[in-house]
Amino acid sequence: MFYGGTSIHAWFPTNKHSYKRNDGGQNMIKGFRKLLLGTMGMSALLLSLGTSTFAADVSEQKVEVVGSGLRAFQTQIKFDDIRLDVKKSQSSKAETTVTLVDGRGSDAGYTLSMSSTDFEIEKNINGTLEKFYIPASAVEVTAQYKGPVTGAPIDFSRGQGTLSSQLVLSNASQAIIQAKPSYGGGTHQFQMRYDLKLPQTISKQDGTKIGVLQGSYKALFTYKATSGI
Repeated sequence: MFYGGTSIHAWFPTNKHSYKRNDGGQNMIKGFRKLLLGTMGMSALLLSLGTSTFAADVSEQKVEVVGSGLRAFQTQIKFDDIRLDVKKSQSSKAETTVTLVDGRGSDAGYTLSMSSTDFEIEKNINGTLEKFYIPASAVEVTAQYKGPVTGAPIDFSRGQGTLSSQLVLSNASQAIIQAKPSYGGGTHQFQMRYDLKLPQTISKQDGTKIGVLQGSYKALFTYKATSGI
């Protein structure tokens, strides 16, 4: 024991027992290090798992679009009555709406054609039933585009289709509306105007020409929608 001043105490192991105690401390340190490293490794693993991107469940699906064909509809046609006057030219007009539905889904374009029979009337002449005709060529037809109900508009001014203008009707089929390929898909409406100029004479079955007879003349208009132009 020392009095006063400063003292430093140091202990040195002097036997095998003391060395064993010291090895135990080192083992504890090593164990602590292993625990620390294990904890850090687990944290890194958890962080990695927390930010991983898992593959999504992907399945291919298919929708089948089935075409519904090409169709044309027209509202009822009614020509104005004509009051017979042999001193001046006379005419009758009719207007109607044509609806063209192209649901084929092919963008193939289409043509609406029209033909007409002659206008016919039956008369009892001296006890004999005879037929008389106004030719189909007495009618001119003009088509105007009203616009789409569904689908993209058809720009006829840019050559995407053609419309008849004062087309003289015939017994043979003629195109009155055409949409070129890539145009006309969907539903489109057209205003149709028919102008009938009453001739001064009509024809009998044998070709004989006579003056116009009063009565109701009937003709059959046939329309046909076909693919392409």
